[in-house]
Amino acid sequence: MTTDSLNNQLKWPGREAIIDTIWDYLTLRRWFPSHLERSQVRVLDYRELDDAQFRLLILEAQGVWYHVPLALVAKWDGAGIAGRTPSPENFGYLIDGPYCPAYIHYWIRSTHQAGTLPLLSEAEDVLPNLLTASLESKVLSGEQSNSSVLLGGKYPTIIKFFRVLVTGSNPEVTVPLALARTGWQGVPQPRGYSQINLWDPDGQPQQVTTACAAVRLDEAQDGFRLVCSLARNGEDPTVLARQLGQTTADMHRHLLAAFGSGEDPTSGTMMATRLRHQYQQAEAAYPPLREHPQIGEEVDRLAQALTGMGALPPTQRVHGDYHLGQCLRSSDSWYVIDFEGEPLCPLEERTAPDQVERDIAGMLRSFDYARVEGGADGDWLNRARLAFLAGYFGEEQLPAPALVILRAFEVEKALYEVRYEAEQRPDWVSIPLEALMLLLPQSH
Repeated sequence: MTTDSLNNQLKWPGREAIIDTIWDYLTLRRWFPSHLERSQVRVLDYRELDDAQFRLLILEAQGVWYHVPLALVAKWDGAGIAGRTPSPENFGYLIDGPYCPAYIHYWIRSTHQAGTLPLLSEAEDVLPNLLTASLESKVLSGEQSNSSVLLGGKYPTIIKFFRVLVTGSNPEVTVPLALARTGWQGVPQPRGYSQINLWDPDGQPQQVTTACAAVRLDEAQDGFRLVCSLARNGEDPTVLARQLGQTTADMHRHLLAAFGSGEDPTSGTMMATRLRHQYQQAEAAYPPLREHPQIGEEVDRLAQALTGMGALPPTQRVHGDYHLGQCLRSSDSWYVIDFEGEPLCPLEERTAPDQVERDIAGMLRSFDYARVEGGADGDWLNRARLAFLAGYFGEEQLPAPALVILRAFEVEKALYEVRYEAEQRPDWVSIPLEALMLLLPQSH
């Protein structure tokens, strides 16, 4: 009897049993909240696909939808075993879809049939080559909020399976596609995406994106790891930082061309309110912040400076979660990835126009973390910061209002980091705290 016929004879766990069958696996995934109790999770959709070997499981917990594609096989000796069918006479393995090459093959074929692969002009042999490469697909290690699958062959590709689903157009698809259509080469070219319809608690159909595919860059290096290695080895960061600044400026120009400017202007008063609120949150999460009263005083002075500025420059589409880990270095060029923003934030919040300084500030703070991770000194950090800013703005001297706005975004980011580190990594609180001590005395 062939493996396919054995697989087809297996019986899937019922709708009520499927969560219990894979529960232990779920609780060990980084994309699934470890604090959830079994009673808090329910099956939103347990969808049979046109290949009986695969099903699409969508779980709901506290209003969040989790995407778990599954394969049911008779034999398995690899990673990704999510559970086992309980019956001895019906023994099979439930495999998390991204780990199963047969499921990747199915995803490519069905996505092409749906008309969403390929998205841009591609050679005629792309599809057969992707299908062949899928049979030796590998899951990228170090999964975070998504699971990424790597395909080799003639057309190297990366497929990202979204684990947390959001309704509407996913910016991880729409933004790279829009940027690629403007001719920008700084984003990996998108290849395709998959979507399904789900029903919300009000019984209304909602379209969600479950996965997307893009060109896989040749020997790409993670930006954060690369810059950390420069810091660790005492190497000059200025060349790479300047080039990254230029890439960031190009990204913003092409985002503006693709999406236009924002309709609702932001005022200095609005930003000042947000800054004060961020300080209050940081203080609540990390009470020792009160031992540095000068920080609160300087935040207030910076907020007053913002209030006196009136309307800020026009907003536009930005990356929104910009740091070194969102950048790749390949073939002596920088590329920007991960435009989806924070998966648990509402879509309208993640796609709202903002000041470009938000992205700039995020990258400046990222250089600080790379300095600490690599063990470099303040001089190294200063050179990296100045080179990045020179790459972004050119050699022109920034006017005082622009400096205030940039510093406000950087302070806001550092205050957020205080709160985050206090809650997640208490030993790291000193990083943003020291940054605040340096940043704030310059705010007036």
